[in-house]
Amino acid sequence: MPPTATYEQIKAYQNQVEKNKITPRGLGPCPRCHLESIFFKLHAYRERRFLVIVDMLVKAVFCTLVRFRCTDCGKTITSYPDFAIPHKHYTRQTIEGFSKSYVQNDQKTYQDAVIVNDAVAERPVSGQTLAPSSIHRWITTLAALIIAHQQALKKSLQQKPAAQLCSHLSSTQIPEKKYKTHNRRHCLLRCRWFFENQFSPSLQ
Repeated sequence: MPPTATYEQIKAYQNQVEKNKITPRGLGPCPRCHLESIFFKLHAYRERRFLVIVDMLVKAVFCTLVRFRCTDCGKTITSYPDFAIPHKHYTRQTIEGFSKSYVQNDQKTYQDAVIVNDAVAERPVSGQTLAPSSIHRWITTLAALIIAHQQALKKSLQQKPAAQLCSHLSSTQIPEKKYKTHNRRHCLLRCRWFFENQFSPSLQ
């Protein structure tokens, strides 16, 4: 079966939201003024649709996300659960799972990557299937998140560990047939490095 968050995981998070157990303590400092997250205040709730794959069918599940406000500069920050990636409806497990299957297999195409056990996940009413272009976009998103995380490491760890990360990345290889541009090559390299090293930061 394709990787996905479960109804139970999403429902459990929704229960935490309803019991006011989501706090800003796990968030990073304000990206604008760098105030520590412990000073953030509750700002708003926002309903979000997530797509999960059950028996090769894509189904929608709704969950509430919590937004906090920086008390210094007023910027609002969304708290994302472990199964969510900003601006994406499919869950993190699905995005990482399909991206990994493409990036780590030198022979696999985007068309191959959406196939699981000789089938492609589809929406039950429209019959619309998971598109190969979705895998392409997900890899772009993951690469951007990895870059942002490395930049944060560079600032917090005084550049030396970041230099080590760049060194490891330079030893990673991607077949030329998997990319047409220099930028795309770097996207694929970062994602392959991410998966091969089981690097698991909070990419939020």
